[in-house]
Amino acid sequence: MDTEKGYYLVHLTSGGEYKTPLVASQLFDQAEFQGATKNGFAPGKTEAWVIGSMREYFDKNVKRKINALKKRCPHIAIYMMNGIGRLRNFPVWPLLFLHRLQLGKKVPVIYHCRGESVAKWALRLKAAFPDDKVVLDVRGYWPAELLYARGIDDPALAKGRDFVDFNNAYKYLKEIIHEVDGVTTVSAALKELLIKEMAAPEQTSVVPCCISQISNDEKRLEIRREWGIADDEIAVVYSGSTAAYQHLEDLTIPFLKKLAETNNKIRLIFLSSEAGKIKKMLAEAGIEISRVIVRSYPQNEVAMALTACDAGILIRKPTLVNQVANPVKIAEYLAAGLPVIIEKGVGGISETLFEQSLFKGIEITGASGNIGNIVSDVNEWLNNGLTNKRTLVRDYARSVYLWSAAIHVSREMYKEVLKKK
Repeated sequence: MDTEKGYYLVHLTSGGEYKTPLVASQLFDQAEFQGATKNGFAPGKTEAWVIGSMREYFDKNVKRKINALKKRCPHIAIYMMNGIGRLRNFPVWPLLFLHRLQLGKKVPVIYHCRGESVAKWALRLKAAFPDDKVVLDVRGYWPAELLYARGIDDPALAKGRDFVDFNNAYKYLKEIIHEVDGVTTVSAALKELLIKEMAAPEQTSVVPCCISQISNDEKRLEIRREWGIADDEIAVVYSGSTAAYQHLEDLTIPFLKKLAETNNKIRLIFLSSEAGKIKKMLAEAGIEISRVIVRSYPQNEVAMALTACDAGILIRKPTLVNQVANPVKIAEYLAAGLPVIIEKGVGGISETLFEQSLFKGIEITGASGNIGNIVSDVNEWLNNGLTNKRTLVRDYARSVYLWSAAIHVSREMYKEVLKKK
C-alpha cells in the first residue's frame, strides 16, 4: 500500500477499562500524543473508541468520565459505543460501521487495539474496509495473568477448570495474533515470549508503559519539610495499591523494615489511596509508625510527591507474569528522578541499567538466609551518589518512557503495517 496518502489512527478499548487511571495514561494519553504531535509519520486524524454496555449509556458517572477524558485529550475525538450483551452487543456493530464510514474510504484506518476482544471488532471492520489494518497491543501475558489472579504462579500448575480457562485464553490470544497485521507489546521479554509461544511476528514492536512528562523538583524541599524529612535523610518510597501481587506484606514491608533498622538515615514513604490498609500492615509488621510517612494524594499529584523522595522500590515475585510485565510504576519513579530498587527478573529491566546503577537489582524471593547481605548491599548503594542519579534516571526516562518518544516507535510499526498486502 502507498503510505504517501497517510492514515487515520483509532485506539480501541472495552470492558470498562476506560474508567481506570492506568488506561487513562496508557491508552488515552498515548492517543493524545499521537494526535498532538505532527512531526514524523503522523496520523491525519486520531480517535479513541470505547465499547461499553448499554447500561453505561445512561450512567451519569460514565458521562462525566468520558467528558473528563475529552478535556484531558483535546487533540483527539473520543466516542463511546454501547451495546446490549444479551443481544450480541447490538447496536455496537452498526455504530462502529457508521463511525468508520464517517472517516471516509480514501484513507486507510489503523485500529490500535488494547486486547483481543476489541481486536475482533477491528478485524470485522477490516473485512468491510480491506485497506484498513489491525494492530494488537499486548500489554501483558493475559493467559498467565488469568491464573495469577487465582493464586497460580505457573501455568504448569493449573488443573481442572483453571487448566481449561488458561488453554482457552492461550488459544484465543494466539488466534488473534495470527489474524492481525501487527503486534506491539510492553517489554523485550514479552516480545520474545509471544514470538516463541504464539509465533508473533519478528517485527513485533516494544513500547513500555509510558507517562506524559518528567516531573520537576520545584516542590521537592517544600514537601520534604512538610513530611519532616531532614536534608541528610534518604526517603525510600513505595507507591501503589495493596493488591496481593504487590507483595507488600510478605516481601516489600519486611525488607524495608530491615533496611530502616540498619540505617537510621532512611525514612520510609508509602503513597497509596489505601493509606489505612498500609498503616495496618505496618503495625502488624512491628514498624514504628512515627518513622514512616503514609500519604494519599489525588492521582494527578502523586508525581510531584514522588520528587520529594530519593529512591523507589518495586518488589514482586519473579513469576512468569512479572518477568514479562512492565509496570507503569517504573516510569513514574524514573520521571520523578528516582533510581529504583527492584527484584531481579521483574519488569524486563536490561542488565546495562543495573550496571549503570540506575536500578539496584535484589533477589529477595527465597533469600531469607541472605537478607542481611542484601540489606547491606542496598544501603551501600543508597549512600553512593543518589543525588547525581536524579539527572541520569530522568534522562533515561525522557528517551524511553515518555509518550513523546514512544509514539515514534509505534509510527514506524504503523508504516510497516501499511505496506502489507
